[in-house]
Amino acid sequence: MANPFPFTAGQVLTAAQMNGIGETDTYTPTWTNVTVGNGTQTFSFTRVQDLVLVRGTLVFGSTTSISSNPNITLPVTARTQTAGFALNGITKFLDTGTAAYYGFVTELTTTTAGIRIFTTSGTLLAAGAISSTAPFTWTTNDEINLQFVYQAA
Repeated sequence: MANPFPFTAGQVLTAAQMNGIGETDTYTPTWTNVTVGNGTQTFSFTRVQDLVLVRGTLVFGSTTSISSNPNITLPVTARTQTAGFALNGITKFLDTGTAAYYGFVTELTTTTAGIRIFTTSGTLLAAGAISSTAPFTWTTNDEINLQFVYQAA
């Protein structure tokens, strides 16, 4: 769907424009520090004016690998952050049949988002690095699930 915004005062909206508000589209992100190989990824985004909601899952295949601190491309260019509104979201790392671990999505640039795990530093929650062995050793059918929201440029 093409972004139907902005509308102007007095404009008569078509049914297509009205139906296009908040419509969900799919996209395939490009990863940094992840080789998708024969893994499967299902990502979508919904845009309403300058608010973009992204949801997605990467299911590891036998040739999928991860090195450290994976990043993904955004479906729509983000607003340059100066203060306040930034990328924010949650990730769930599923060690299939074993456990789930959680993390967060963070802004990197106007075109990429970073994915990190939660860890502890003394009694505080801190950002931790993802690697081939953290939060667990990744194998076939393990998953990265994420959902986050940001402001488009």
